[in-house]
Amino acid sequence: PIPGRAYGALRITDAPRDAHVFADGYYVGIVDDFDGVFQHLNLEAGPHRIEVRLPGDIDAIGFDVIIQPGRTITYRADW
Repeated sequence: PIPGRAYGALRITDAPRDAHVFADGYYVGIVDDFDGVFQHLNLEAGPHRIEVRLPGDIDAIGFDVIIQPGRTITYRADW
């Protein structure tokens, strides 16, 4: 996080724990990093494109999200 900027968070559930997570085209980790009560992906407030993809698979679940400052959004993947 950069001081002075507004951040929120995204939690991803109901997806394979080893699936790769991309935010705005950049790899940010695996679902297991962002699926618990105290585990989430910190993102700058505003719109983002998120993709969840199994290793070696070209198909992905993708969705757009608007992150609100100081709030955590939970995305339940329909895997």
